Amino acid sequence: MLRRREVVRALALFACLATSAGGLAGCGGDRDDVEVHRRLSLRLAHQPLARAPEGHQAEIRARIRSSLESPQLVAWIRVIESDGSEKRVPMELLASGDAVGHIPGRRRGETVKYVIEAKDAAGLVVSLPEKARDGKTYALRFEGKSSPLLGGTSLLSAWLATFLFLGAGATSIQALRGRLSVGPAGLFAGLGVALVLFGVLLVGGIHAYQITGKPWPSSPLLLSLSRGDLALIALLWSANLGLGRRALLDEEPDGTRFDERIFAAAGTAAGVLTLLFLVL
Repeated sequence: MLRRREVVRALALFACLATSAGGLAGCGGDRDDVEVHRRLSLRLAHQPLARAPEGHQAEIRARIRSSLESPQLVAWIRVIESDGSEKRVPMELLASGDAVGHIPGRRRGETVKYVIEAKDAAGLVVSLPEKARDGKTYALRFEGKSSPLLGGTSLLSAWLATFLFLGAGATSIQALRGRLSVGPAGLFAGLGVALVLFGVLLVGGIHAYQITGKPWPSSPLLLSLSRGDLALIALLWSANLGLGRRALLDEEPDGTRFDERIFAAAGTAAGVLTLLFLVL
């Protein structure tokens, strides 16, 4: 009778162990086991700073978020000098979750590259910008004081010259089709060249020197003079005006004349080039 009772208890214990996910839990055990899986995460956000006044330190801010309850975060700015050397600038962690650091001021026109990095107590490390490990960095340029008058004059000249070159290209197409003389195309192109020489190259160069310490490149908003777009178009139109002066000075223009068609064809090409630089 005793052996039968022991056999029944053993079978009951086996059935309980087989059907219970918690082992002893629910079978007379006094211990509860629970396991929570939490994915560790460390997030870093930053609004890049592209310009800073010359001689003044640049404040770099970043927002850090960690899934840990007590993250014990550390953050720093990795500053890359022009000679390739690097140094770490520690960032102060604020109660708001932001991290603040400062890059020392530089001379006018100097550019500093930097990367922001953060680390938590679990050893997770994140960097900005993306692909920083592949060599990608932010670029911060220290600039001199900009003159609104010179900057506005250069910008306005760039816009007007661009539209004049587009107008010259459009009238060149009409001249090529025999609907107009080449006179309007030459007038628009001549005004555009004058605006580029005076407003963009001269005034824009002075403005660029105030900002970067170098007269070239200047940077109108529309077409970047650092690529030489406006300068190239103005050069092409200058050559076309010089070579086609006979067609422009002819008192009785004939749309079928060879030199006029050559001028109109070159003007059309210059207009298309202007449009491409504007769109691309």
